[in-house]
Amino acid sequence: MKPLNKDSEKKKNIIAKYNSTSSFYDDRYRIIQNSKFKLLLKNFKFDNKIILDAGCGTGLLFEFVLRYNQRIFNRKLKYIGLDISWKMLKQFLHKINKVTSIKHVDLILGDIENLPFREDKICRIFAVTSLQNLHDIEKGLRELIRVGQQGTSFNLSILRKNLNLDNIYSYLKLEIADLNLTRLETVEDVIIQGNLLKKN
Repeated sequence: MKPLNKDSEKKKNIIAKYNSTSSFYDDRYRIIQNSKFKLLLKNFKFDNKIILDAGCGTGLLFEFVLRYNQRIFNRKLKYIGLDISWKMLKQFLHKINKVTSIKHVDLILGDIENLPFREDKICRIFAVTSLQNLHDIEKGLRELIRVGQQGTSFNLSILRKNLNLDNIYSYLKLEIADLNLTRLETVEDVIIQGNLLKKN
């Protein structure tokens, strides 16, 4: 696994924050996060691909998908949850262990700014309310782009508060085809979706 860049004070604080809130995170944020999942998955097609849930936390996205379509996990779909907080991942693991029929789910303690994957490996990418926690959002986006394949489905949500959306949009429009931004009064995040243009 690549180093976690622990010199970053922000990163240390984020790890401590999520470790300390892991036990009650779901009760506090499930409804809010589900509203984002509904938007992100509105036209999403699950297939036999590798899905990365970057900043997966306690597995709320996994739980949401499982509730509506458990059959997808019985196919050859591979679901990878990555998070920087080991206590959040521990909560996620409890959910997986409750469903004995679920296969092909891997949890990784890692950092979005230093993803532990080779290039061109991931087919579907989700990063829901996690990128704003990064020390360098653009570095995190570069890493997600690096590990994605050409045509990879990008499904992101970022908190609008203190967000320089113009910079993010300017960067992503060069990397993502069919780039779509959704801003709703009822949702605290900007929803960003499109398909990866992989430059040779």
